[in-house]
Amino acid sequence: FPQIPLNSCPKASILPQIPLYSSPTQFRVVGPGRPLLAPMGQDVVLPCHLSPHMDASSLEIRWIRHQVSETVHLYQNGADQYWEQMEEYAGRTELARDGLSCGSLDLRIRGLRPSDDGQYVCTVQDAASYGEAVVELKVAAMGSVPLLSLEAYEDGGIRVVCRSAGWYPSPQVLWKDGEGQPLPSVFQRHSPDERGFFEIQDVIIVSGKGDGNVSCVVRNSRLEQEQESSLHISAPFFHNARPWMAALGVFLLLSVVSAALSAYLFRRKGEFASPQCFAFIKKALWAEEDVVTLDPNTAHSQLLLSEDLRSVRWGTAWLNLPSTPERFTYWCWVLGKQRFWEGRHCWEVEVGDDSWWGVGVAKETGERRRRVLPSPEEGIWAVRHRRGQFEALTFPSIPLSPVPRRIWVCLDCTEGLVTFLNANTGIKIFTFPPGSFHRETLRPWFQLEPWPF
Repeated sequence: FPQIPLNSCPKASILPQIPLYSSPTQFRVVGPGRPLLAPMGQDVVLPCHLSPHMDASSLEIRWIRHQVSETVHLYQNGADQYWEQMEEYAGRTELARDGLSCGSLDLRIRGLRPSDDGQYVCTVQDAASYGEAVVELKVAAMGSVPLLSLEAYEDGGIRVVCRSAGWYPSPQVLWKDGEGQPLPSVFQRHSPDERGFFEIQDVIIVSGKGDGNVSCVVRNSRLEQEQESSLHISAPFFHNARPWMAALGVFLLLSVVSAALSAYLFRRKGEFASPQCFAFIKKALWAEEDVVTLDPNTAHSQLLLSEDLRSVRWGTAWLNLPSTPERFTYWCWVLGKQRFWEGRHCWEVEVGDDSWWGVGVAKETGERRRRVLPSPEEGIWAVRHRRGQFEALTFPSIPLSPVPRRIWVCLDCTEGLVTFLNANTGIKIFTFPPGSFHRETLRPWFQLEPWPF
């Protein structure tokens, strides 16, 4: 996005001059000849100037929206006046004061929001003259990488849902098969969230007549940019009349050890074992099948790990374990052996019915020996069931419901995302806002506390 600096006595405007109204005796107010395109969250300068260039310091300069009563910024009697300013622009506007002496009326708006989209009117007047010019601002935002999930069997095929959020304006959605041909959508829902960004949900029915490859493309037409995710549905899915979660049973083999945590990482090349992870799968770039195991060198002394290091439970007695820098000594936590710093990874965790537990990812460099509150600020992205509450470990924490018994933890190191999904339903539980991993090493993180704690 090209930025237009606040003018300081320009010799000539670089934009076409289109007077919207002019006084035949003193001045014209000139705005740009085309709409301005700016990214959400950044600053933008709305250009406007007098022609011929003249000192505007003694004039009344008012930027408004739609109606005279909607004042974005007011300059009057040689000073900025804020008593009429719309509340949503408070502290976010700046007039080009250095350029007033030569007729520059540029206005900077900081931290663009969806509500800033639309037309602005730059008005200038003195006792004898009046002029105005219209500036059209188009704001835009790229949303998240689409999340693809298999929902159920329907109408002889499989219902596939594409979800994405954070778009502005409302994006276009296109489904394609393996040959790039468009696929018809059977349901669409585009709705703004509380901040004005659009969330999309788009559905197709895949019949299995093709090669099983489908892609969802979400496009911002203003930016002429798009996000795309693809998946491959293998043939056995189309030949099973039972619900798709039952069809996945051969892949989701978990060992249940009392009220323990069991973690598995499934990664297959070519065919995907878990439809819930399609948000983190692009063009089948997966390695061979692998399993997440627990690292006994990090386990708190009251945690009992199974021999295969794939389950953990809380013990009443303290184990006589070496006190090493790697071991957690305050909280009953343990890390997985696997280390991730790039790519996309997913693993499933099964939890006990009455345990107080937490699952997620943590920075390898995190604190091990003193009391810290688990949160992204401490390098931990997790969900937890504790004291009867299920919550996302933000700061402060965010209540969640219902309490799942099997959870997919999905880590996207590239995008800085950690997402949790209910493995029984495929429904998203929570996604942490994009984090700043800076190529740090991340590991699976588990918490298991006694009942009650």
